[in-house]
Amino acid sequence: MSEQGDWVLIGLDENTARRQGIPARMPVPRGEFEGLAEKGLGIDAARKWIKDFLTNSEPGKSGVWRKQNSALVSQFEAFLDKAPVWERAQKAFAERDYEKAISALKRITVMDPDDHAARLNLASAQANTGDYPAALKSFQAIRKTFQGDADYHVAVGQVHLAMQKKDAALDEMVLALEAKPDCQPALDAMVQLGVLVPLYENPRDAASLVYVRSDAVFTYLTGQWDEAPRDSAFYLEQLAYHERELRHDVALAAAERAMAAGADGERGERAQLARIAALRALGRVDEALVAAEAYAAQAPSSSGAWVELAKCLSQAGRGAEAPAAIERALESDPGDLAALSLRFWPQDPADIQQVNAAIPALAAFVAAHPDSAGARRSLARAELVAGRIDDALAGFASAVALAPEDDDLRAEYWSELGKQQRYKEILADAAKLEDIGKRDWKLRWNEAEAYAALGKNIEARAAFSAINFDESLHVDVRRRAKRAVKTMDETPPVVT
Repeated sequence: MSEQGDWVLIGLDENTARRQGIPARMPVPRGEFEGLAEKGLGIDAARKWIKDFLTNSEPGKSGVWRKQNSALVSQFEAFLDKAPVWERAQKAFAERDYEKAISALKRITVMDPDDHAARLNLASAQANTGDYPAALKSFQAIRKTFQGDADYHVAVGQVHLAMQKKDAALDEMVLALEAKPDCQPALDAMVQLGVLVPLYENPRDAASLVYVRSDAVFTYLTGQWDEAPRDSAFYLEQLAYHERELRHDVALAAAERAMAAGADGERGERAQLARIAALRALGRVDEALVAAEAYAAQAPSSSGAWVELAKCLSQAGRGAEAPAAIERALESDPGDLAALSLRFWPQDPADIQQVNAAIPALAAFVAAHPDSAGARRSLARAELVAGRIDDALAGFASAVALAPEDDDLRAEYWSELGKQQRYKEILADAAKLEDIGKRDWKLRWNEAEAYAALGKNIEARAAFSAINFDESLHVDVRRRAKRAVKTMDETPPVVT
């Protein structure tokens, strides 16, 4: 630091100066010097001070001083001269005109080779045009300056990803996380690379999100489970979560632990069936078949047991024996949707012609079992595929009347009403439920969407907010509700 009358010439760290594209020595008005540490040095202030120093200060107006400090004066003048070029580059970026941005940034690098901020932006613009080799070259030219900066390593890693250089991309993401352990873009990239898996230790708690090596998920989770005594309810919640995420090995472990923790009744059935399904999904078909046969013998009234047995028989190459198991399932529960699908639906449930051909037999089954909500629901689904919308909605309404406490069924009915923009019918049905705030979140979501679609934003916001604040729900559901409220706040009310 040196004093020049009313000015103080301060020396900056060379790396910092290159990162910001400013001279390594800066003139600062004496009155601004004490507050500099607190305010920081902005580009606009730097330009203003340099211009003022060269124009109005005694050293700046002195030919002797200028001659003695010619290199510094050249840096100051170059810093001022490139300001309008920077403005053109920023405007081009805002307009997504990357070719124009590249042209401006290249000129800056010629005017000031030490402006590594310009080179960084140049690399970004080149990457946006798909010129990845040029972008990588620009990034490498400033590596020493930006080494240890998380954003820099993520940007370089993304270029490697675009060039299908996965190992190099991974190396950069590791460096980004070393610099900033919670660097979200690096974590997301490592998920994309298949190295990490995001998961919730507690599906209802957003703060429990962790990133685990993809080859260590099972070990990590079971280790967490072993840290404290757990009951069957805990393991069934874990089972449902990991089953949805297709982590079959974890689901299997959760099912077996739920059984060991004393799950009985419906919970015990849920664990038994999930264990068999997980074994099948893992390719352990012989074990799954043995377990299915044992459970079907133990619980012959469980339609799910016979459904799982039918699936295991088919997967084991004994498909000829599966229909008998399906019939046993339907004898136990004529409304078992999985059994109905196996019995009546074609292999491709989206094949309109085949589904249409299956409807008569399914309708006959419904007629033979008039009190089965599940059978009517399956027929309504088939009618939807066939394009018979009014028949399908009438069928869903009949099924709901047979099973008014089945929230999943009613939610599907409301969802289909919503697709047909019959929102008033949803709200009319919702008005019949005195305790909708305690019902399944899917029902409450359909109600909220119906309010929003009809322009009843106050009611919609309240309904979405209630879902967001319901701590019993999965964190992803609550986040969706929060986004829905935010979207409504950002969007003008619907005029009806």
